[in-house]
Amino acid sequence: MSEQVRVAASLWSVPSGSQAAEARRLREAGLGVFHWDTTDGVFARAGGFSADVAATMTEETGALAEAHLMVADPLAHLDAWTGFCELVVVHAEAEEWRAALDRIERRGSRPALALSPGTPADGVPSTELAVLTMSVVPGNAGAAFDESALTIVRSLREAAAHAPRLLGIDGGVTREIARRAVGSGSNWLVSGTDLVGSATPQDWLSEVRKLPCPSAPSAE
Repeated sequence: MSEQVRVAASLWSVPSGSQAAEARRLREAGLGVFHWDTTDGVFARAGGFSADVAATMTEETGALAEAHLMVADPLAHLDAWTGFCELVVVHAEAEEWRAALDRIERRGSRPALALSPGTPADGVPSTELAVLTMSVVPGNAGAAFDESALTIVRSLREAAAHAPRLLGIDGGVTREIARRAVGSGSNWLVSGTDLVGSATPQDWLSEVRKLPCPSAPSAE
């Protein structure tokens, strides 16, 4: 069976009283990964999930989990997430991000580095490190898609054409943008508003998973 693009759903914009039901709906539609955003109110505006809430919903759905730490000091936060998340993302603009990546790996999760809009990709330390390119300012769920994200993904894919690299785009990802993102080299898509707001998420997922995967991700 051919590899598929990794699709993760963010519930950032879902009202708290509806989150558990929405998580179940997406899981029943075939979603395999939840993308749990958390912020400190400093690096990005307050929002997202606590590790306890995310862990509970992850366990209840039986899905995989990835954490997106939009925080100024990831070393102070990451231990709460590595226990149940197979992948943990920290930002290149945060303090001690290199040490955070090392600690994530030591604790048994896959590390990934996020690039906010305006952050150049030339600081990414390895051609095999998973990278999540933000196409909106962190914390601004529902904002318009920043086209420069496609250029960054394309350059990262070209730099690691033969590496088993996971390259993602997060922010404003619709089905149309998903096609363009995969065409630019992305094999990891994080969608919130468009996927969660879809009346038929199974169709959304099916359409995106049929796109030719640029390079094999390690898990789905």
